[in-house]
Amino acid sequence: MRLLWGIKLPLLIFIQLLCLSKLYAEALFTLKGSLSRSQQLGCSIVKYPCRMQWPCRLNCYKLKDPGAFSLILCGIAAKVDGNNDIPTLTPVQEAQVNRQGERRAAAATVGGVAAALLVIIIVVIVYICLMRLKRMMRQTSESASSMPSPTVEMGRSNNSLQVNELCPYYAHNARQLTILELEQATRCFNQSNIVGEDRFGLVYQGLLQDGSIVAIKRRISSLTTNFIREVRKISCIHHMNLVKLIGYYEDGYQQLLVYEHLPNGHVGNHLYDSEGLPIGKLDLWRRLSIALGASKGLEHLHSLDPPLVHTNFRTRNVFLDGSYTAKVSDYGFGTLQREVDQAAASSSCIDCFLDPELSSPENYTQQSDVYSFGVFLLELISGCEVYNRNMSTLEENLVFQAKAKAKDSDGLEKLIDVTLGEHEKHGARRMVRLALLCISKSYRRPSMGQIVEELERIQREIAPLYSQVNEDIGVVTLGSELFQ
Repeated sequence: MRLLWGIKLPLLIFIQLLCLSKLYAEALFTLKGSLSRSQQLGCSIVKYPCRMQWPCRLNCYKLKDPGAFSLILCGIAAKVDGNNDIPTLTPVQEAQVNRQGERRAAAATVGGVAAALLVIIIVVIVYICLMRLKRMMRQTSESASSMPSPTVEMGRSNNSLQVNELCPYYAHNARQLTILELEQATRCFNQSNIVGEDRFGLVYQGLLQDGSIVAIKRRISSLTTNFIREVRKISCIHHMNLVKLIGYYEDGYQQLLVYEHLPNGHVGNHLYDSEGLPIGKLDLWRRLSIALGASKGLEHLHSLDPPLVHTNFRTRNVFLDGSYTAKVSDYGFGTLQREVDQAAASSSCIDCFLDPELSSPENYTQQSDVYSFGVFLLELISGCEVYNRNMSTLEENLVFQAKAKAKDSDGLEKLIDVTLGEHEKHGARRMVRLALLCISKSYRRPSMGQIVEELERIQREIAPLYSQVNEDIGVVTLGSELFQ
């Protein structure tokens, strides 16, 4: 009997718990506002069959609240073989139900908040991952489409640089700007924004929507063909000593080129005054650094495959940024320029920089650029414009004087800027000899790579004289002199 009772008792308790859980679930779903009352609710006991087939007799009860739609469990009675001594579950107090409901509500609230936080964290992580992926894809695209050309030091090897391989036709850096943005940048091409004129046309200083200051060249007559193709090809060329082409625009009425703005203007602004006479702003170290930077820019153009010849190199096309780094401008448009009449402020200046051995513009070669660079060196060392107002005839130009004085060693001293110090004369004489070699017969002219190497040797020799580079030269913003 005790064995049977030991078996029946756990089973009875288990069955009662099942009934209790079922009734409790039903009561919990129908529980409304009655749980908030503080007084004891009246209730009636209704017999609830449990539908259990067992030797024992099991009765389950539930309560009905006559004043509400909710049901509250009041008690459960069970008998086993007529034995009423079996413990039965006591009625559940309303306070206990309230506490259980509050706990479940608090648990549900905490769970909901935790789930919301988890969703927010997942969304943030997904967003960050997407942004990083987008940034990586954009950087990969930019590195593939706008791969910078190797520097001059790398280009000095025999391996030439294939322009078409580095930057195919469809991959370019220059932006195709809208005419609306360019009009806003120049205040509808206001005359007060004109800062100069060159072979391409008038040059305006402008402010783009992104806040960058630019120089905008505008041509409104004699429009050239293949403009977009040439612009895209040029925009693939990158070097620290070349002025960067930022954007372009073309329609049936005009063609525009947008370049980076260089605050210190062209080199001529720092060498001579309006009459072409020396003003002594630059010491020899600064002049040598400018010559070295310009030579590296030209050497990079010549190292491309096929070589890109400048065709219009001169002092006014070498610009200085805020740190006086020289940058060569107006490169790459020789093909376009041959389609129109070359317009410049002074035809005599063009003649002085133009290679006398050049029979026609179509025959322009790298050696012709070397000749123009030699004239640039003469201006840089003498501090004088190649042909200035004090010269009565064209034959008195600086090139003619240099060739005449080259036969006399003492005559070279007269070509050196009088504002330079005595300790600078030795390096200046070496630069004059290099300039004379550049303007000699074409077969004797050095390559731009050899010119760079010679200028670097001169720089190393005079470096002890400039242990502390002169920083007294202030940065002069000459925006009104851009591209003149």
